[in-house]
Amino acid sequence: MNMHMRAIMGCIILGISLMISACGGNTSAPTARGSVVFEIGSDGDTLTFKPNALNVSAGQQVTIVVKDNSSSLQHNWVLIRGGANVAQKIATAGLTAGADKNYLLNDPANIIANSPLLSAGQTADVTFTAPEAGTYIFICTVPVHFPQMQGVLTVSEH
Repeated sequence: MNMHMRAIMGCIILGISLMISACGGNTSAPTARGSVVFEIGSDGDTLTFKPNALNVSAGQQVTIVVKDNSSSLQHNWVLIRGGANVAQKIATAGLTAGADKNYLLNDPANIIANSPLLSAGQTADVTFTAPEAGTYIFICTVPVHFPQMQGVLTVSEH
């Protein structure tokens, strides 16, 4: 077999190997309707979430493990349906609701998911099904934490 034929055969074998591995699936990656877990928390005593951007697929089961990493501040995690104006209304309404109600009014219309109010060092799991494709804001509704303490959940079609 000459050099040219060996090169062609090598390319064919490589191509077949790549196709087989691509079709074989990767069990470590979530499927569009599979589940995914994210760890998110307050970034120390700053009024920020870390990470502040998450990406999922529509219909995917999502678990957010929320941790209050501050030394003394309370925080929650609230995923909002709607833009910044809706988030502002929910955060403002939280002032009226107070700590005993997690700084949330009993109107879940624009709240997709939320954690309980956490004290320093506490952790909570929040599980929900990702909504339709789009961009969603998550915030902390503890007074004066929003608008600084927010992030974005981007939901793709698949």
